Amino acid sequence: MPGRDDFTLSKGRLESFSDGVFAIAITLLILEVHVPSFQPPISAARQFHDLISIWPQYLVYFVTFATIGIMWLNQHALLKNVVRVTLGVVLANLLLLSLIAFLPFATEVLGRYGVTSVAIVYYGLTMTLISIAYNIVYWQVTVAHPGLKNAVTLWGVLGLTAYPLVSLIGFFLPIVGLVGMGLLAVFYMQSKNVRSVMLEI
Repeated sequence: MPGRDDFTLSKGRLESFSDGVFAIAITLLILEVHVPSFQPPISAARQFHDLISIWPQYLVYFVTFATIGIMWLNQHALLKNVVRVTLGVVLANLLLLSLIAFLPFATEVLGRYGVTSVAIVYYGLTMTLISIAYNIVYWQVTVAHPGLKNAVTLWGVLGLTAYPLVSLIGFFLPIVGLVGMGLLAVFYMQSKNVRSVMLEI
Protein backbone atom coordinates (compact mmCIF):
# COMPACT_ATOMS: atom_id res chain seq x y z
CA MET A 1 0.00 0.00 0.00
CA PRO A 2 1.45 3.43 -0.94
CA GLY A 3 2.21 5.96 1.76
CA ARG A 4 -0.06 8.89 2.53
CA ASP A 5 2.07 11.39 0.64
CA ASP A 6 2.31 9.54 -2.67
CA PHE A 7 -1.19 8.03 -2.65
CA THR A 8 -3.28 8.87 -5.70
CA LEU A 9 -6.81 7.81 -6.66
CA SER A 10 -9.27 9.50 -8.94
CA LYS A 11 -12.56 10.73 -7.53
CA GLY A 12 -14.39 8.94 -10.34
CA ARG A 13 -12.94 5.59 -9.33
CA LEU A 14 -13.85 6.16 -5.69
CA GLU A 15 -17.44 7.03 -6.63
CA SER A 16 -17.77 4.13 -9.08
CA PHE A 17 -16.62 1.60 -6.50
CA SER A 18 -18.94 3.12 -3.90
CA ASP A 19 -21.90 3.05 -6.29
CA GLY A 20 -21.24 -0.63 -6.95
CA VAL A 21 -21.29 -1.50 -3.26
CA PHE A 22 -24.49 0.49 -2.72
CA ALA A 23 -26.13 -1.22 -5.69
CA ILE A 24 -25.21 -4.71 -4.47
CA ALA A 25 -26.33 -3.97 -0.90
CA ILE A 26 -29.70 -2.62 -2.00
CA THR A 27 -30.21 -5.58 -4.36
CA LEU A 28 -29.40 -8.14 -1.67
CA LEU A 29 -32.28 -6.86 0.46
CA ILE A 30 -34.94 -8.61 -1.59
CA LEU A 31 -33.14 -11.93 -1.09
CA GLU A 32 -33.93 -11.62 2.61
CA VAL A 33 -37.69 -11.68 1.99
CA HIS A 34 -38.64 -15.36 2.22
CA VAL A 35 -41.84 -17.15 1.34
CA PRO A 36 -43.07 -19.19 4.34
CA SER A 37 -42.39 -22.92 4.05
CA PHE A 38 -45.35 -25.08 3.06
CA GLN A 39 -46.34 -28.51 1.83
CA PRO A 40 -48.42 -28.55 -1.37
CA PRO A 41 -51.25 -28.56 -2.09
CA ILE A 42 -52.05 -25.29 -0.36
CA SER A 43 -55.33 -23.42 -0.57
CA ALA A 44 -55.67 -19.86 -1.81
CA ALA A 45 -56.78 -18.76 1.66
CA ARG A 46 -53.67 -20.29 3.22
CA GLN A 47 -51.44 -18.66 0.60
CA PHE A 48 -53.02 -15.29 1.37
CA HIS A 49 -52.58 -15.83 5.10
CA ASP A 50 -48.94 -16.86 4.74
CA LEU A 51 -48.07 -13.88 2.54
CA ILE A 52 -49.70 -11.49 5.00
CA SER A 53 -48.00 -13.16 7.97
CA ILE A 54 -44.55 -12.09 6.80
CA TRP A 55 -45.47 -8.38 7.02
CA PRO A 56 -42.40 -7.64 9.19
CA GLN A 57 -40.19 -8.69 6.29
CA TYR A 58 -42.01 -6.32 3.93
CA LEU A 59 -41.77 -3.46 6.40
CA VAL A 60 -38.09 -3.96 7.11
CA TYR A 61 -37.35 -4.34 3.39
CA PHE A 62 -38.92 -1.01 2.44
CA VAL A 63 -37.46 0.86 5.43
CA THR A 64 -33.96 -0.45 4.69
CA PHE A 65 -34.29 0.07 0.91
CA ALA A 66 -35.20 3.70 1.52
CA THR A 67 -32.42 4.05 4.08
CA ILE A 68 -29.70 2.72 1.76
CA GLY A 69 -30.98 4.92 -1.07
CA ILE A 70 -30.78 7.96 1.19
CA MET A 71 -27.30 6.92 2.35
CA TRP A 72 -26.24 6.84 -1.30
CA LEU A 73 -27.54 10.39 -1.82
CA ASN A 74 -25.81 11.62 1.32
CA GLN A 75 -22.53 10.02 0.33
CA HIS A 76 -22.78 11.77 -3.04
CA ALA A 77 -23.31 15.05 -1.17
CA LEU A 78 -20.27 14.35 1.01
CA LEU A 79 -18.05 13.78 -2.02
CA LYS A 80 -19.52 16.59 -4.12
CA ASN A 81 -16.66 19.06 -3.62
CA VAL A 82 -13.89 16.52 -3.13
CA VAL A 83 -10.91 17.23 -5.38
CA ARG A 84 -8.11 15.40 -3.60
CA VAL A 85 -8.78 11.78 -2.67
CA THR A 86 -6.39 10.98 0.16
CA LEU A 87 -5.64 7.63 1.73
CA GLY A 88 -7.61 8.74 4.78
CA VAL A 89 -10.69 9.45 2.66
CA VAL A 90 -10.41 6.06 0.96
CA LEU A 91 -10.00 4.12 4.22
CA ALA A 92 -12.86 5.98 5.89
CA ASN A 93 -15.05 5.35 2.84
CA LEU A 94 -14.16 1.65 2.88
CA LEU A 95 -15.22 1.47 6.52
CA LEU A 96 -18.52 3.09 5.61
CA LEU A 97 -19.09 0.73 2.67
CA SER A 98 -18.27 -2.34 4.78
CA LEU A 99 -21.06 -1.41 7.19
CA ILE A 100 -23.51 -0.64 4.41
CA ALA A 101 -22.74 -4.02 2.86
CA PHE A 102 -23.45 -5.57 6.28
CA LEU A 103 -26.87 -3.91 6.51
CA PRO A 104 -28.70 -6.64 4.51
CA PHE A 105 -27.69 -9.14 7.19
CA ALA A 106 -29.02 -6.90 9.96
CA THR A 107 -32.18 -6.60 7.87
CA GLU A 108 -32.44 -10.39 7.63
CA VAL A 109 -32.10 -10.69 11.41
CA LEU A 110 -34.99 -8.28 11.85
CA GLY A 111 -37.04 -9.93 9.12
CA ARG A 112 -36.51 -13.48 10.39
CA TYR A 113 -36.92 -12.84 14.11
CA GLY A 114 -39.64 -10.27 13.64
CA VAL A 115 -39.97 -6.95 15.42
CA THR A 116 -38.39 -8.15 18.67
CA SER A 117 -36.29 -6.30 21.24
CA VAL A 118 -33.02 -8.02 20.35
CA ALA A 119 -33.53 -7.67 16.58
CA ILE A 120 -34.36 -3.96 16.84
CA VAL A 121 -31.29 -3.27 19.00
CA TYR A 122 -29.10 -5.25 16.58
CA TYR A 123 -30.44 -3.27 13.63
CA GLY A 124 -30.10 0.00 15.54
CA LEU A 125 -26.51 -0.78 16.52
CA THR A 126 -25.68 -1.32 12.85
CA MET A 127 -27.25 2.03 11.95
CA THR A 128 -25.32 3.72 14.76
CA LEU A 129 -22.02 2.35 13.45
CA ILE A 130 -22.92 3.58 9.96
CA SER A 131 -23.56 7.06 11.38
CA ILE A 132 -20.15 6.99 13.04
CA ALA A 133 -18.54 5.96 9.76
CA TYR A 134 -20.27 8.78 7.89
CA ASN A 135 -18.87 11.28 10.37
CA ILE A 136 -15.38 9.81 9.92
CA VAL A 137 -15.67 10.25 6.14
CA TYR A 138 -16.86 13.84 6.69
CA TRP A 139 -13.87 14.51 8.93
CA GLN A 140 -11.37 12.97 6.50
CA VAL A 141 -12.76 15.05 3.63
CA THR A 142 -12.27 18.25 5.63
CA VAL A 143 -8.74 17.17 6.59
CA ALA A 144 -7.95 16.66 2.90
CA HIS A 145 -9.50 20.01 1.99
CA PRO A 146 -8.60 22.60 4.67
CA GLY A 147 -10.45 25.31 2.72
CA LEU A 148 -13.77 23.55 3.08
CA LYS A 149 -16.16 24.35 5.86
CA ASN A 150 -15.95 21.87 8.74
CA ALA A 151 -19.14 22.50 10.68
CA VAL A 152 -21.16 20.50 13.17
CA THR A 153 -24.44 19.80 11.37
CA LEU A 154 -27.77 18.42 12.50
CA TRP A 155 -27.16 15.68 9.93
CA GLY A 156 -24.04 14.53 11.74
CA VAL A 157 -25.20 14.89 15.32
CA LEU A 158 -28.64 13.34 14.87
CA GLY A 159 -27.41 9.95 13.69
CA LEU A 160 -24.95 9.65 16.56
CA THR A 161 -27.61 10.39 19.16
CA ALA A 162 -30.96 9.37 17.66
CA TYR A 163 -30.08 5.85 16.54
CA PRO A 164 -28.83 4.75 19.99
CA LEU A 165 -31.87 6.41 21.58
CA VAL A 166 -34.31 4.75 19.18
CA SER A 167 -32.56 1.41 19.75
CA LEU A 168 -32.98 1.80 23.50
CA ILE A 169 -36.66 2.61 23.06
CA GLY A 170 -36.96 -0.35 20.69
CA PHE A 171 -35.63 -2.67 23.38
CA PHE A 172 -38.73 -1.92 25.47
CA LEU A 173 -41.16 -1.05 22.64
CA PRO A 174 -39.94 -2.84 19.48
CA ILE A 175 -42.56 -1.52 17.06
CA VAL A 176 -41.94 2.06 18.25
CA GLY A 177 -38.23 1.52 17.65
CA LEU A 178 -38.85 0.37 14.08
CA VAL A 179 -41.12 3.34 13.41
CA GLY A 180 -38.38 5.58 14.79
CA MET A 181 -35.90 4.10 12.31
CA GLY A 182 -38.33 4.87 9.51
CA LEU A 183 -38.79 8.47 10.70
CA LEU A 184 -35.03 8.96 10.73
CA ALA A 185 -34.94 7.78 7.11
CA VAL A 186 -37.62 10.35 6.27
CA PHE A 187 -35.54 13.07 7.94
CA TYR A 188 -32.45 12.22 5.92
CA MET A 189 -34.53 12.00 2.73
CA GLN A 190 -35.49 15.68 2.86
CA SER A 191 -33.46 17.63 0.34
CA LYS A 192 -32.67 20.45 2.76
CA ASN A 193 -31.01 17.95 5.11
CA VAL A 194 -29.11 16.33 2.27
CA ARG A 195 -27.83 19.77 1.26
CA SER A 196 -26.76 20.47 4.84
CA VAL A 197 -23.96 17.91 4.57
CA MET A 198 -22.46 19.39 1.41
CA LEU A 199 -19.12 20.98 2.09
CA GLU A 200 -18.85 24.53 0.81
CA ILE A 201 -15.77 26.60 0.15
